Amino acid sequence: MIVSCVIPCHNVEAFVEQAVASALAQEVPGGMEVIAVDDGSTDGTPALLDALAARSGGRVRVVHQPNRGASAARNVGLSLGTGEFVQFLDADDLLLPGKVQGQLALAKDGGTDLVVGDYEQVMPNGLLLRVRALAGKPWMALIRTRMGTTSSVLWRRSALVRINGWNEELASSQDYELMFRALQGGCAIAWDDRVLTQVLKRATGSISQTEPIENWKRYIQLRRAMKEHLERTDAKGFADEIEALRQYIFMALRIVAVSDMRWASAMYRSCIGRGFHPEVSKAITERYVFLHNLLGFDGAERATRLLKRTR
Repeated sequence: MIVSCVIPCHNVEAFVEQAVASALAQEVPGGMEVIAVDDGSTDGTPALLDALAARSGGRVRVVHQPNRGASAARNVGLSLGTGEFVQFLDADDLLLPGKVQGQLALAKDGGTDLVVGDYEQVMPNGLLLRVRALAGKPWMALIRTRMGTTSSVLWRRSALVRINGWNEELASSQDYELMFRALQGGCAIAWDDRVLTQVLKRATGSISQTEPIENWKRYIQLRRAMKEHLERTDAKGFADEIEALRQYIFMALRIVAVSDMRWASAMYRSCIGRGFHPEVSKAITERYVFLHNLLGFDGAERATRLLKRTR
């Protein structure tokens, strides 16, 4: 059984060789083919990829294209791959030995469309942080961003084709938007609690650092779509998930409100609405909850800023 590993590459000269090596080291029955899509790199990435392909014995294929974004690069790789299963791998991530083979075993019954794996984040200071999926609770896992990540999951190709692949219009939240459509489409999920994927958290260069507010807006819009879908499907049966979405959207709106109060206020009115009570948490104080319940979202935000200025 051939597995296609698709690696989108944009200015990743310092990382991609290790990523490719980690994919080729997977012991997969039938073999692992690597499709590296150079997405308009301007550093040494194109030449490095060509060199890797030249010495791979045909196991690495390189595609060069103008810069169109990671999702477009993944779709190109998906269209060219021949494997029944697809492993997407970000160029600065690593697959540890046994990752793909173990997930293939979980999907062997033929009814699994997506295998969700746990992973560990490699922080800029070298600290390793394990991220566990909420196994068996796909909607809540999706809501809480606990459903793996791009490199830790394994897809059945036919499922990806059925849901039309990656959304090329998105600059962030790409993997969770894809998994949202997978759940909407009834994809069957298996869960892998092994930690055999390493995800590098870079200090600079990620979309979350270069466009933080736009990133949060996309986060909110995706969860709004989830909420509306669950309300249409079974509002009573998904009551816990819908309430969790309201809380997560609310916390993200508070972040956006600092820079774009008008947008946050409009989204609050259309997406959360009346009768909402924030939960006290590390980010939401009892005083803020009191102000919100008394003055509403706009009033609580204004009062909180005023209190900060008068300290």
